[in-house]
Amino acid sequence: MSEFDAQSIAASLKSESRIRRKPRTYAQRRSLLDNYKYELLQLDAAGCNGSELRRWIADDKGITVERSTVNRWLHRNRQHG
Repeated sequence: MSEFDAQSIAASLKSESRIRRKPRTYAQRRSLLDNYKYELLQLDAAGCNGSELRRWIADDKGITVERSTVNRWLHRNRQHG
């Protein structure tokens, strides 16, 4: 009866996962909100908050996102300085 070597099996599985893992494509990194960047940034500059922007994108564009997603997107795309 052979001995079970969890460490070597785990190492083998992990190296195989690295090979199988697909890199993200450009399309996967883009947000649906990027399509409305100009409008969202203009509304943000006009004083709309994340909830209001979420409601606008849902009502006018038919895209359902969470408020936190809009806030994260704004944080990444605002012109700081």
